[in-house]
Amino acid sequence: MNGTPALELDGLLKTCCRATGLDGAGVSIVDGDGIREPLFATDEVATVIERLQLTLGEGPCVDSAAVGTPVLVADLTDPRDLVASRWPVFRSEATRTGARAIFAFPIRIGAIWLGAVDFYRQTAGPLSQQGLSTVLSSVDQVGLAVLERPNHYGNPEAATTTMIVHQAAGMAMGQLDSSIEEAMVRLRATAFAEGLTINKLAADVVNGRRRLSKETR
Repeated sequence: MNGTPALELDGLLKTCCRATGLDGAGVSIVDGDGIREPLFATDEVATVIERLQLTLGEGPCVDSAAVGTPVLVADLTDPRDLVASRWPVFRSEATRTGARAIFAFPIRIGAIWLGAVDFYRQTAGPLSQQGLSTVLSSVDQVGLAVLERPNHYGNPEAATTTMIVHQAAGMAMGQLDSSIEEAMVRLRATAFAEGLTINKLAADVVNGRRRLSKETR
C-alpha cells in the first residue's frame, strides 16, 4: 500500500500506540469474496504478525473479523488463556517476534464488517479502560481511511465521486434517515463488502434496483 492512504494509516495507528503504550499495529481486510488480505503494518513485528495469521489461518484478527467482536489477550505465554490456546502455532510464532500481549478489533461501518486491526505490546498486561476507548476511536478512523483506498473499487476511476454517486448518497440519506456524510460512507462500505465499484452501486440505487437500510450487510 503506497501513497497518502498508507501515510494516513501510519499516522492514525502510531498516534494510537503512543497514546496507549502499545508498540505496533497491523490492519487486515476481508474483501467481497471473503478473502483476507494483510493491508498495512506499522513495523516489522506487526508485519510478521499479519503474515502469520494469513499463512496459518488462525490468530486474533482472524477471530475478530469472523465474529465481529474484540479479541483481547493480555499474555500470549499464559497457558491458562483459553482464547490464545485456540491458536497454538500462531501463539508460539508471535511470541518469537517479541509480542507478549495482543488486542484485535473488527473494522465495522454500520452493519458491514471490513476486516480487523490488531495491536501488540512487548510486555504483558491488559488494556486500561481509557486505552480501550482510545483504540476503539482509532479503529473507527482506520475504517474510514480503508474505504478511501481507490483499488478497493476495482480501479482508480471507480473511486471518483461522480454526479451519480452524489445522487445516490442523497437518496440513501433518506433511506437511512442519516446525514449525507453517513450515507456516503455507507455507500462505500456496501460497495466494498459486495466487491462492486461505487459507481455501479450508485447507479443501482438511483435506478431503484437497490435500497439501502440500516441492516444492509
